[in-house]
Amino acid sequence: MDVLATLLKYRLVCTQKAVVLDVHDVFGYVYTTFDALLTAAAISLILVHRKEETGIIMLLIGRVIHRLLFSIWTHLHHFLLNDCLDVGSLLCLLATRVYQRDRNEWQRLDLRKFELLLLAGRISLSTIYTSWLEEGTNTFCIILYLALLSAMVLGIKCRMASYTTVLIIIYHDVLSVNFWFLWGWNDAILSLQYSSLLLSKIGGFLLLSQLGAGKWSLDKFQSRTAERKEQMGNYRHI
Repeated sequence: MDVLATLLKYRLVCTQKAVVLDVHDVFGYVYTTFDALLTAAAISLILVHRKEETGIIMLLIGRVIHRLLFSIWTHLHHFLLNDCLDVGSLLCLLATRVYQRDRNEWQRLDLRKFELLLLAGRISLSTIYTSWLEEGTNTFCIILYLALLSAMVLGIKCRMASYTTVLIIIYHDVLSVNFWFLWGWNDAILSLQYSSLLLSKIGGFLLLSQLGAGKWSLDKFQSRTAERKEQMGNYRHI
């Protein structure tokens, strides 16, 4: 959607970025062109050439470059929270792809790369609770967000926390305002961007709900402890 918005309103987008960065318009045009080409190339690799890993990595590189530039001139904290959600969704998608590839190519799956991607994605997605906590709606919501944040970071009941978060996202971003709010903008491209961002957040947490918390989590630690106790009990019976 960003590429489509750039193509339809190229001059406006370039000028806006130049104004935000407080640089000459030429730099805004150069950066916008580079960003659009990088994103288009990544999408082409994913959809046409079926090279999902390379395409997702290119999207991550674009996000990093974008944030390194704009965080210097804009509010770092606010934009980092938004970008972490996008990065978290991409990392979960990449983890899924790595898991499927390695499982098909090697019977004894090496999970190290998968577990690292899953951990980074889980922590990145947990920033959504921080942005909700800043809204400070009421005591019940604050307690709920803190509980979900703790569950996600520590890896406790991560699947349940992910499903709960999806329901909260639907309520927070759609139902609490107005369903037609998604299409209520004067600009159709802006409405599509908002909708795609909503689907990206939901997709990231749905992926996490299927992948689980991973190796570095309290859930995994508890399961290993239970397995050891069961093995020790079997040895005693023998």
